[in-house]
Amino acid sequence: MVQVENEIGMLPVARDYSPAADAAFAQPVPAELTAYLTSHRETLVPEMKAMWVERGAKTSGTWAELFGDGDAAAEVFTAWHYARFADALTRAGKAEYPLPMYVNVALNRPGRAPGEYPSGGPLPHLIDVWKAGAPAIDLLAPDIYFSNFT
Repeated sequence: MVQVENEIGMLPVARDYSPAADAAFAQPVPAELTAYLTSHRETLVPEMKAMWVERGAKTSGTWAELFGDGDAAAEVFTAWHYARFADALTRAGKAEYPLPMYVNVALNRPGRAPGEYPSGGPLPHLIDVWKAGAPAIDLLAPDIYFSNFT
C-alpha cells in the first residue's frame, strides 16, 4: 500500500488567490464534477448537496455560480484540483507498481472555517468532490487529532 499524499490541504486560506488561480476559478466547473453531482444527487453528503441544490443544481457555470462566492465554494475548487493532482500521481504510481494507494486527511474541528484547517483535502463534507476527481485512489483515510469527533 502506498500513501500518495499526507494531509493535503490549503492553509491559511481556502484556496490559492494567485492570478492563475483566479482565472481558473472564473472558468466553468469541469463537466466530470457536474456529471458526478447529477448522477449521485440522492446520495451526496448533506453539505455538498445543500450547497449545490440551493443554487439551482446547475450543470454548467463557474465555481461561484454553482457553489457560491464564499469560502465554501473556494474550498470545493481547491478540493477538485487537489483531487485531480492526487489522481494523476496515483495513476502514474499504479502504472509502475499496481498497489493499493491512499490519501489521508486531517479532519477539521467543528466550528472551524475553511482555511482554519487544511482545506480542500478529502474531508467528509468534500468526499463527493474527491470521489469524482480522484477515482484511481483506493482509500481515503482520516487522521483524527481530537477525542470528540463524530
